Amino acid sequence: MTLTHNGLVAQLATDDQRMLERLCKPVELQTGDILAAPHMADGHVHFLISACVALVVRHSDGSGLAVGLTGKEGAVGLQHALGMGSGNLTLQVQRGGMAFRADGEAMQRLVGRRSNLLRAFAIYLWHFSQDLASIAAASQTHDIKSRLASWILMSHTRNEHDDLLLTHAHLADMLGVRRAGVTMAAVELKNAGLVDYQRGRIHILDLDGLRGVARRPAPGNGPPPA
Repeated sequence: MTLTHNGLVAQLATDDQRMLERLCKPVELQTGDILAAPHMADGHVHFLISACVALVVRHSDGSGLAVGLTGKEGAVGLQHALGMGSGNLTLQVQRGGMAFRADGEAMQRLVGRRSNLLRAFAIYLWHFSQDLASIAAASQTHDIKSRLASWILMSHTRNEHDDLLLTHAHLADMLGVRRAGVTMAAVELKNAGLVDYQRGRIHILDLDGLRGVARRPAPGNGPPPA
């Protein structure tokens, strides 16, 4: 696979793609890897190919809440290309796989010379921020089962696989809830014939049914955000 298999890079002009190729090198990301965190000074931009990365807000006690998920359609760490620091997000690899990595400072110099790249990255980050806002809103208006269904669907979209490597412990961490809550919600989804799971693997059986559950707000919270 090449850098242009990344969805964001594929949209760029050929000259911009070639410039990026000179800065990037292929890397194999492992599940659980931390690519960036608030305490990490140096930063890289990762254009994802087969890997999938969660964006997590971590508290001082180690607990967290995932507010985004990125796959081969985009990149993580683009703030470094804009001269920004790591910020408040921890970038944690949910599914290991291939990516292309570029040094953040080198990317910043390139973006300073290529206005088209700056514009493309800014547009991508704007659209991605809207997804983050929707996920954050859902954490307040949807119950655990709906949020679990949403995360499974998003993981499916980012990975393009019906079989997902997602343990209950990882899902609880991403959703910011107790593992017991995820287990109960997963049992309900399984009993409804929407998924099957065993030993950290979730197999999607009914995508439309999952979408229906994902859109359903918690009782008394009114309709989900548009």
